[in-house]
Amino acid sequence: MNSNFNTNIVELIENEPRISHRVIAEQTQIQAQNIKELIDDNLKSFELFGLIRFETEKGNGRPKNNYYLNEQQATLLISMMRNNDIVLDFKVRLVKEFFRMRELLQNQKSQPQTQIFSIPELTNETEQITELKNHVLETSNLIEILESKKPTTLYRLDKFYRKTQNFSPIETFEIDLKNQFFLPTELGKMINKSAVEVNLMIEKKGLQIRENRVWKMTSSGEEFGIEIVGKFSQIKWKMKTIIL
Repeated sequence: MNSNFNTNIVELIENEPRISHRVIAEQTQIQAQNIKELIDDNLKSFELFGLIRFETEKGNGRPKNNYYLNEQQATLLISMMRNNDIVLDFKVRLVKEFFRMRELLQNQKSQPQTQIFSIPELTNETEQITELKNHVLETSNLIEILESKKPTTLYRLDKFYRKTQNFSPIETFEIDLKNQFFLPTELGKMINKSAVEVNLMIEKKGLQIRENRVWKMTSSGEEFGIEIVGKFSQIKWKMKTIIL
């Protein structure tokens, strides 16, 4: 989770703004169980806007189960709630927070990338290769720069050079992506799929199953995935689950 984007009511989870049903309960002074029941009773309507993320928050006391709603799901939920001064104030703040989060994410995406990862706008492939080799010669710590970049960007860059120049920067600089683990969101960016689609692909391969709205690795999946235990339990997967 990226703490730079956290607010009092909205959190960034796997690069998507979401809000816990417990936060909604606290802010509207409605019982959390009542909010949960409202979601459960209308689950099909909510999941028209994507699967609701379900997490178990582990702490010192009893584990707390949380629904995390995306913007569309949260908007649908608050439209079902009766207005009073407290609820109306919360609705206004929630809309503002989601809007603010979208702006922050958009600004982050629009920031210029490091020059080494910008795909050369040269039409001649020989010039492209020469340009890359010259940069290698001028940069003593190029491998460190490459390894510090986001794996999704590295994968896309490598895919471009393989296709246009039959050249693999990842192999050339011995960067190991195959044995790294990635969240479904990260794998999705590599193949232009959503996290939901990636999870369904992994499920279809028999590597995970969905129990009580939580993805669980199967015995077959243990070879390819790893469970990250923390505030939010998540599964990370090797690239070969869907790419190789």
